[in-house]
Amino acid sequence: ALPVLRVIGQFGATYIIAEGPDGMYLIDQHAAHERVLYERFWQERQRRQPQVQGFLQPLTIDLSARQRALVREQEEALRAHGFEIEPFGDGACLVRSVPQPLALPGKGDVREAIGRFLDLLLEEDEGDHRDRVAMSLACHGAIRAGKVLSLDEMRELARQLEETESPHTCPHGRPTMLHMSADLLARQFGRR
Repeated sequence: ALPVLRVIGQFGATYIIAEGPDGMYLIDQHAAHERVLYERFWQERQRRQPQVQGFLQPLTIDLSARQRALVREQEEALRAHGFEIEPFGDGACLVRSVPQPLALPGKGDVREAIGRFLDLLLEEDEGDHRDRVAMSLACHGAIRAGKVLSLDEMRELARQLEETESPHTCPHGRPTMLHMSADLLARQFGRR
């Protein structure tokens, strides 16, 4: 578990600087947000209540042969996270709903977002199919490096990370943060 952190600021529009009772933390905003989203998607799947964006008119989307094969093979895992995709003619599919993160403002055209998501999922070739979908959704939906965050946004992300079960790594195993103890900092500055 993480201690309660006090957010100080942001470095390089990529790392959140925070203070804890035992030193300083540099939090990778993308990896931290990935962890938060992954656990949220996993819990929603367990409860069978994914956050879904349905469409009044189904979207027609052209998919590559590999993407169509993935949709067929992973139909159950995709449906568990809110996708409703069905074949529609030669090379096309109808999309009736997607997980909400793919349809959020700022994520670009939904058709392009679905294509990027499926390509990302094709790269993930190990583990449980449902976990792979959750990992890819988390990666796609997470705040990107280079995004300037307000102090309130940084505080909220740190708070959400504190509440996760595995706050130290993203779903892919990368660290979400670096910790520098007060003792280490004192030694580095010649105070001890």
